Amino acid sequence: MQRKEIAGLGIGKLITGAVVVALALCATIFYLFYTGRFGGGSKLKITAPARLGYEWSHLAADNNIVSDYLFSRSKKLIVAKGGDGVLAASSYTIAGRLVTQEAEDSGVYGLSDQALLLKCYVRAGDRANAVTLKENVISRYKLADGTYRTYVYSEGTTGEEIVLMSAMIDWLDAMTEYYVTYGNDNDYNEITALTAVLFDSEGNLRTESVSVAKYAESLYVGLDDTSSIGEDDEGSLEQIYGTITGDTESADIENSETEENVEGVLLSNINLRLIRDLENNGLIPAGAYDRALKAVKDGFASSDHPFYAYATSGAMDCGDYIYSGRNIGSVDIAHNVRTMMHLAEVGELDGMAFAEFKEMVMNSGRIYSEFVFMTGNYSGAEAVGAYTDGMMLAYYRGDTDLYNKLSDTLGKRVATKSTSPALYMIFREENDRYVFYAGENFATRLATS
Repeated sequence: MQRKEIAGLGIGKLITGAVVVALALCATIFYLFYTGRFGGGSKLKITAPARLGYEWSHLAADNNIVSDYLFSRSKKLIVAKGGDGVLAASSYTIAGRLVTQEAEDSGVYGLSDQALLLKCYVRAGDRANAVTLKENVISRYKLADGTYRTYVYSEGTTGEEIVLMSAMIDWLDAMTEYYVTYGNDNDYNEITALTAVLFDSEGNLRTESVSVAKYAESLYVGLDDTSSIGEDDEGSLEQIYGTITGDTESADIENSETEENVEGVLLSNINLRLIRDLENNGLIPAGAYDRALKAVKDGFASSDHPFYAYATSGAMDCGDYIYSGRNIGSVDIAHNVRTMMHLAEVGELDGMAFAEFKEMVMNSGRIYSEFVFMTGNYSGAEAVGAYTDGMMLAYYRGDTDLYNKLSDTLGKRVATKSTSPALYMIFREENDRYVFYAGENFATRLATS
């Protein structure tokens, strides 16, 4: 009798085990069909996204930046209220003190902002929102020639049809991260198509038309002048649009300067980690990463002035560099920080450049917009958009002191009023109103989690 019971128990376990295995197999097959990978779909191996962990998140939280709360509020304000429920508005202004100052969104949806949001969804494990956002971006931003619009607009809002390399690179970067987690073969085809748009047959980033200020004797001096932005101005949406569309009128521009459009490549667009991943997966030719790395490193000014160039005045590997997008004889710091971040991510940042940046931040607590060669001083408006790049730069270098200092400065612009609809979010004060930018808040989320 006892043997029969034991035998029966053994058979029961076998049956239960078989059911579990069958269910797991069915789930696997369903997943493969669902993601479009049944039958040997294409695979990508990419560098694991940065996961900062407790130590770094704790430093940010000590400076008022609570990553989970910030992201939760950002979705409610910038996507649900300020956007269209799927796309994120580039900015959202909360209601002011006066009854006539109603809350308002920009009516503009930037591609780079959607790229940051997609990364946030993927890293949060939010598949449903990630898929919906990805599909909306492809259907609403993609043009017939395979390029992507930099902006789309809400009903009643108009703007120029702009295509920028920087925005498309941001989207390609986000798509590769999305694909390895949730993507299907259609997404893989989107990645290969966009890669072909951005890179030439040798794997070099394609040039784009950039506005260059120059002396009459043809000395290139800068791109997209923004010197009209005041010392204390943190940059309004209108000013940003003025820069993008080539509005370079400024009282500070000398009569000896003229303007022209040239073909060039912004060094801050050379995302080395992304280029390395594309090469390793055979999406661009072998040697592309080494050429890109050389192009960036060759843009290093000197040991006396340890900064990287703003752009090339020609092909990526031409060797002719422009050091400022602002004024004659200066360095554009915001783009310099982005370039340094890309270098640090692959372990190739010059130590002198990092030391110079850290000294500026630790001494002043700020990231200035430019460095002037003639005076040897930092000047201009605060480069408020560069703090998250600086935080990631500090993370890649393992420098908690610098990360903490940058968090402290950024944390001073966190909404802390308990009744505010934007509690925990990063704001900018413009014209006595509180404005919340999608890019800044989503980038802060990524830099603190």
